[in-house]
Amino acid sequence: MSRRAPVFIITGGQGQCKTTFLHQVLGLIVGLNVRVQGIIAPGHVRDGRRSGFTLVDLATGEHEVLCSVDPDPRCEIHGRFYFRPEGLAFGRRALAPPDPRETDLMVIDEVGRFELQGGVWAEQLDCLFAHPHPPMILTVRRRLLDTVVERWNIRNAVVVDVGVASVMATADAVMEAVWEWREAQTYSAARTPPIPGECIGAPTPFVNTAAGAARSAPVILRRCYGPEE
Repeated sequence: MSRRAPVFIITGGQGQCKTTFLHQVLGLIVGLNVRVQGIIAPGHVRDGRRSGFTLVDLATGEHEVLCSVDPDPRCEIHGRFYFRPEGLAFGRRALAPPDPRETDLMVIDEVGRFELQGGVWAEQLDCLFAHPHPPMILTVRRRLLDTVVERWNIRNAVVVDVGVASVMATADAVMEAVWEWREAQTYSAARTPPIPGECIGAPTPFVNTAAGAARSAPVILRRCYGPEE
């Protein structure tokens, strides 16, 4: 299941409102009893330039300051940002590997050069992709997209470019993946040991919505990364 659950990657250039797009998508699905785990990181601007980020735990609604451009000797330095130990601990707790029976969707906003260098959420991403996981949504800058896909060997990516994508169509695609995930979990929980000598048919395969299927959302750029490519 970990290889087949879709990973939606919301991508765009720097400052192209990837987090805003994600927030709008989540706003359309949270009322549908979707059990979401993960983080969203709204940014702060000072004098026309990004000055820091706050984390929101999507499972609890709690929030914590993650980083700032203001120097602090207690903090980890990544680029020009000082990452607060409290913010890092908060985010790492929120990104703990989910119980597949209790979580429908994992969200990480965002995956970038700090993670590619082994910092911030890199360890959590390693754990998430090493185990069965529900559908996921990541935000990634466009110029880092291919590197992120390769680094975590994401084989079932649905790439959503904020420059051309529809929020409504993206939310529909995410909900479709969530329902398929729930059905798969129900099937897995209902399985019983086979009777000796009885021939058991193969389970219904997970529907691959990312493999070039047009469905009804042509505004979503769909790209499947796999060995055949």
